Amino acid sequence: MAGSSVTVGYHILVWAVGVSFLAGFLINAFIVVVNISEWKKGRPMSATDKVITSLGVSRMVFQVSCLLKVIWGIYLYRLRSLFFISVVFLELTSVCSSIFLSTLLSIVFCLKISTLHNAFLLRLKILVLNRVSQLIVVFVMMSFSHCLIFSLAANVEILKNSTLEIHFNVLMDFDISALIFQITGPFLINFISSVLLIIYLYHHVSRMRSKRNTTSDMDPYYKTIKFTGFSLFCSTVYIIIQ
Repeated sequence: MAGSSVTVGYHILVWAVGVSFLAGFLINAFIVVVNISEWKKGRPMSATDKVITSLGVSRMVFQVSCLLKVIWGIYLYRLRSLFFISVVFLELTSVCSSIFLSTLLSIVFCLKISTLHNAFLLRLKILVLNRVSQLIVVFVMMSFSHCLIFSLAANVEILKNSTLEIHFNVLMDFDISALIFQITGPFLINFISSVLLIIYLYHHVSRMRSKRNTTSDMDPYYKTIKFTGFSLFCSTVYIIIQ
């Protein structure tokens, strides 16, 4: 009886994870496809759309890498080390890129809604908003370089002795590397910028509501607060799980 209950609970968990995975993948794919379709029709992409599209792609890559990691775990002895290293590389690169891009998105939102007229902030606003594409490339290349170095080092270790213990040791090193790289750098920046953005938006909305009787134009601000909070929550959960 207890065994059947455990089996049912396991199947429910697998079903819930599968539904969450599919829903998340479809949402990200929808955002990416819509933005790219509008761009191909001739509509210029805003700085925010560029970051959101890049963020959606990185999250889709992360979800696919997680699926491949599950496949690797099931068929461990049938797969070569190249597949294992490729999955590790995709996962770490997509996670680091997502955190960097989430940080950039928070910064872009802050600069776009900023009403300060300080000369330095105005120059910073113009610089960042006009260089969003370059910043996206820089952040992705930073993540790519770090993950490539780690993956090559891991590949050397596995080629020396491709055993189950070596694979698990590489996974442990991967987790430690991801944890250190994300917490000491992009995650802290992302956390601080996201919290500041939410606080700034809340005060901005409060000021607008005190000056107007209608709340019809508040929807974009509320959606931004929810999106930023949800992204921060997902990043925090991933770090805790790691």
